[in-house]
Amino acid sequence: MLNIKTSFYLLLITLSSFSLKAQDSLSLFKTISNQYNVERNFKTKYYYNPASMSGYSSSSFSEFNVGYHNNDEKVYRQQLGKGDKGLTVEAKSFQKLKPNRFVWGSASYQNLKNGANKWSENLDYDRISPYTTADSVGGKLNLERYQFAGGYVQKMNRWTVGAQLNYSAQLGYRSKDPRLKSTTSDLRLNAGVNYNVFRQYEVGVFGEFNKYTQNNTITFQSLLGRPYVYQMTGLGLSNYLFNGDLNPNSAFEEFGYKGGMQISNKQGRDFYLHAAIGRSNIIKTYNTSSSNFDLSDLENKNFEFEGAKFFNLNEKNRIGLLANYTASIRTGSEYGYSLNNTTITQIFKRKSYRKEDYVTTIKGFYQYNQDHFSITATPFYGYEEIKERRLYPNSGQKFEYSYFGINADYKQQIKENQVLSFQPYFSKRVVNKSINALAATGNAAVAEWIFHDYLFQASDITTFGASLRYDLKLKKLPAFFVSAQYQSQKIQKKNNNFAGASIGITF
Repeated sequence: MLNIKTSFYLLLITLSSFSLKAQDSLSLFKTISNQYNVERNFKTKYYYNPASMSGYSSSSFSEFNVGYHNNDEKVYRQQLGKGDKGLTVEAKSFQKLKPNRFVWGSASYQNLKNGANKWSENLDYDRISPYTTADSVGGKLNLERYQFAGGYVQKMNRWTVGAQLNYSAQLGYRSKDPRLKSTTSDLRLNAGVNYNVFRQYEVGVFGEFNKYTQNNTITFQSLLGRPYVYQMTGLGLSNYLFNGDLNPNSAFEEFGYKGGMQISNKQGRDFYLHAAIGRSNIIKTYNTSSSNFDLSDLENKNFEFEGAKFFNLNEKNRIGLLANYTASIRTGSEYGYSLNNTTITQIFKRKSYRKEDYVTTIKGFYQYNQDHFSITATPFYGYEEIKERRLYPNSGQKFEYSYFGINADYKQQIKENQVLSFQPYFSKRVVNKSINALAATGNAAVAEWIFHDYLFQASDITTFGASLRYDLKLKKLPAFFVSAQYQSQKIQKKNNNFAGASIGITF
């Protein structure tokens, strides 16, 4: 990880120095309003196509910040841990090189401590589950994260082409038994092409390639005993042949691709339609000193569709409506082996796990602009259905949720060189239906964990919070800011609390 750290700091310095060369002479209020444009965040899917980044901003901007947060959870999923706390360093930039040429990039580093992880000795649980390595002890986890991204877009007559490269890596480790060391790397390369078919109407296509790997080792140094280690196969069941190894090592490797198309007018400011379909496979390999065995193959299929329409009522009032639908289907296959004396032989591969997740969301958008302040509100409603089941033996669970809430944004110019931003938000998850058809696992500790996890997923959640930010611009210096955020989440009559603060500069 030393090389990654060195590369991160070099990229951070490069981004910051590059940003200082291309500042735009806007007032502080207009700069902040553009840099943290709520509508841009509202339609994030549209900018998934790198070719659409030509309309991301009419002016250049950059930011460098350092922040600290503490997420204290009283009710949580044991395999994800009891919240986290730690430091984040981040730099990001969008630069207009010429009227038809743009570049952007970002780099970030996090150093976190994740509390009370249990029943998962892996990173990225939601990505690789249900085929995780688990034990009943776990413990606090130290986690380092690195991320780099860079993109380029060029307009050529009616054509616009763009590409983006994103790389992220993680290192998770524990200094007490069970001594976990887990590393991940995630490389994404996506490219897109837009074509201006008529006036400001554009049609675009894009594609993405993804390669992901995760390597895990668990060691024990205590001579007084150690917890039993499970190779999980879903809903509390596990692979008995490979359970209980003294020093289990495993690896995950994923290859994926995604493609889609867009139709838009006025670079998405009037309307856009976005559709994409993707597929990937994650293979889990169990490693011993002499051989490697494939334990599972997890196939992911994803589909998403989003459409949005915006209207200007007059110079000061703007409204919009967005509809989004996503479908995710995960199918897991397990490899079966027989043990004859000292020889392990594969005897079957069978599909035994399936998880379906369907989400429909509708969002509204309203913005009122004045010369020295703006107000934006984005109410939303969503419906989600999750079905998870496995065979051999039959087991399953089902959840149906409704989501609703509102996000608000208020920006106020105090003086020409001072801006205050306030962002309150509220959301609620309501469980419409929950079905427990879980099979007996034959292990009391595992059964307790699985039922605890079911209760969490079958619980209503109410969330409210707010962030406050103050920007100040002094002569001959970049503008700097301080911000603070607080969030409270009520679940099972207890509160999970989040607090964070950051300081930084904008260019």
